[in-house]
Amino acid sequence: MAKHTIYLVTYDRGTNSVTDKINPYHWAYFIQVELTSGENMGIAHQLRGMPGSFYYKGPEKVDLSKSGRLKEELEVGEVGSSKIQRVHDILKTVRIDKVESSGWNCQDWALEGFDLLKAEGFIYDHMEANAVKAWLKEK
Repeated sequence: MAKHTIYLVTYDRGTNSVTDKINPYHWAYFIQVELTSGENMGIAHQLRGMPGSFYYKGPEKVDLSKSGRLKEELEVGEVGSSKIQRVHDILKTVRIDKVESSGWNCQDWALEGFDLLKAEGFIYDHMEANAVKAWLKEK
């Protein structure tokens, strides 16, 4: 059975126009399905929307090499071809905070998903959520 690498990827969201501080990065999961010269095809799992109205659309086919604002790719685990649907099933159960003022965002969703994926063996044993958060921090 073919194994596919799972990454946590971050995207630059620019700076706040009032404070000039870096906006929190957008975080998503990316399952690499095929890597060829010029293409990095796979499946993205990410939250969409804004605080108070976030939603999880489900798996999205993407070419990561065409992601213009891609900042970081951190390899966090792997999944066999026959278990890719299970990753989606797990991520669709992750709680989504609907309170606009809570400060909760896609990073929180990804970290909650991280714990669930790790419990099912999809995340490498040596990976810890706190370390991942530090590695992917805005720079």
